[in-house]
Amino acid sequence: MASNTRKGRIPYKTTGMGEYVDEIYSLGGFFGDWAHLYRRHNLAHPLRWSDDRLMYSGLDPAGLAATDATDPRGTPLRLLEGDGVAVLLSQRAAAMPFAEKNVDAHQIRFYHRGRFRLETELGPLETKPGDFVVIPRGLIYRETPLAPEGNVVYVFETEAPIQLAETLWDSVGYASLLVDYSEMEIPEPAAGEDPAAAGDAEHELRIRYDGGWHSMTYGFDPCRDVIGWVGDAVIFKMNVWNVPTTGTSHGHLTPPSGAVLWGEDRAFFFNALSVPPAPRVPPPDGSFGAPSHLNDYDELWLNHASQTAPQTEGHLWLLPRTLPHPGLKRAAGPPSDAGPIRTMKINFDTKAALSWTEEARAALFADPLTAKYTSFFGVPLEAAPENVRRRAGHDGARS
Repeated sequence: MASNTRKGRIPYKTTGMGEYVDEIYSLGGFFGDWAHLYRRHNLAHPLRWSDDRLMYSGLDPAGLAATDATDPRGTPLRLLEGDGVAVLLSQRAAAMPFAEKNVDAHQIRFYHRGRFRLETELGPLETKPGDFVVIPRGLIYRETPLAPEGNVVYVFETEAPIQLAETLWDSVGYASLLVDYSEMEIPEPAAGEDPAAAGDAEHELRIRYDGGWHSMTYGFDPCRDVIGWVGDAVIFKMNVWNVPTTGTSHGHLTPPSGAVLWGEDRAFFFNALSVPPAPRVPPPDGSFGAPSHLNDYDELWLNHASQTAPQTEGHLWLLPRTLPHPGLKRAAGPPSDAGPIRTMKINFDTKAALSWTEEARAALFADPLTAKYTSFFGVPLEAAPENVRRRAGHDGARS
């Protein structure tokens, strides 16, 4: 027996588009009960709001400065915080003069710009843009940029253990057709590379513990001490461009279609989403793009790469659970001959309610409603709905 129920008038298929605004509502992120609504008006376009936390919001981090950009002993800038979750911006220009250990949180370190040598106590890794490295709490690392300028690393901290989204893909078939986790790079011990490098000097270990910074001092380098290890791949590196893009000829797929990592009990999802391949023969009842949607997770989106709107690269957006997020759909058509479009968005969905820090709030776009189209979607205002185009001349005042 079908579980879906139809009530009222269904003007066209959920995958199509027409005169109404279609909106998806779901529970459990994208995995619980759901409803697809057809509206006369867009609930994602309020006229005003009493609290900025209710509204989706974004920023260009180019105007932000982490202390590690100018001070080797500096720290990343905290951008967002929630229950058991934080997102930080690192712009490190010089090598860490210490090793570091985070006892409070597991980390996903996403390398947006710049190349680094990342030493860990299990061995070193070399990173480039698009790489992400998983470092569980309690393990030691040291980061050295290979050039002093243009470095941007986003750090996703979570109290929930980080797991491969392998069981998600196993539920729809063998995982190698989707995310091939055998492509991960696992560090090799570095103790044998240069025995003299360990020396007799003292080595500082900076420790993040109970919300503060502390230190210990050793008579050896903890990142060059291990000669071998056996066990699980607790530290590993992958690249988001190695994540296949799944698509459908009828409409859109939800962000977890690009899931690479997730948290225990689905506390969060780390998704890599590029442009899906265009169908050669689009169906008459299909469309491209996502409808408006609302669920019970907060969504964080990073524009990692955009061939069509490079000015939006690095822009970061928070889409809270307090209102639907605007969609942008267009009619299906045959693919162009321009070839693949190199675009990549990183999506972090979390059960935690996220809030911008004071430093980040100062950099938010003045009018999030219009910036949602020009920054998040990366389209000119001419492609936005009529009411958004009319609003573009406003100053974004709130009440």
